[in-house]
Amino acid sequence: MPYCQTCRFELDNRGFKRHTLSVFHRKAKLIRAMLERDCITHAEIARRIGVTRERVRQLALQMGFADGRSRHAICRMERRRKEMAEFFVEAQKRGFAVELLGKKSAYINGKLCIQRQACWHDVGRSEHKYTYLSIFRPAGRFDICAWKLPDGRFLILPKKLTGFTQTTFNPEESDRLGTNSSSHYYRDYIERWSLLGRPRRSK
Repeated sequence: MPYCQTCRFELDNRGFKRHTLSVFHRKAKLIRAMLERDCITHAEIARRIGVTRERVRQLALQMGFADGRSRHAICRMERRRKEMAEFFVEAQKRGFAVELLGKKSAYINGKLCIQRQACWHDVGRSEHKYTYLSIFRPAGRFDICAWKLPDGRFLILPKKLTGFTQTTFNPEESDRLGTNSSSHYYRDYIERWSLLGRPRRSK
């Protein structure tokens, strides 16, 4: 049977000539390129090339692509990955399996983890004025909360250590009087990735 190099499938002798004159054959490369993008629908492809959505569905199956429902599911996952909070992106880089729930919540090794933001907060007055990091306890359920610090690191705390509504602490050691005593032992939990357990694969 003749094999169409452009469209990459076989046809019988009778249908081969008719195929070479079709819109599909003339725009095969464009159609394939669009089908490789999971977030474009069959209806959109049909509108662009001037055929029906059903014909695009048939062509996609002939060319070995997943059906529309599977493509939409892949598209949703890709969008969620792009919107994923920085803590989960970093967790994936370190080898942890991340199961997304929302933009800032996910399961990691069976633990419900969330991300929040830390901010600078001035404490005291005049010569006794210091700038500390301020964090708020998140509402809702969680096992581990990770606050992103302004320098890009993460303060990773288990729920049992988050018995505050809002607190401030000094993230670095300092020679200034009064600042080291304001650490609240949280320094030890900056970048404490071991709280998530072991990565499933080596880094």
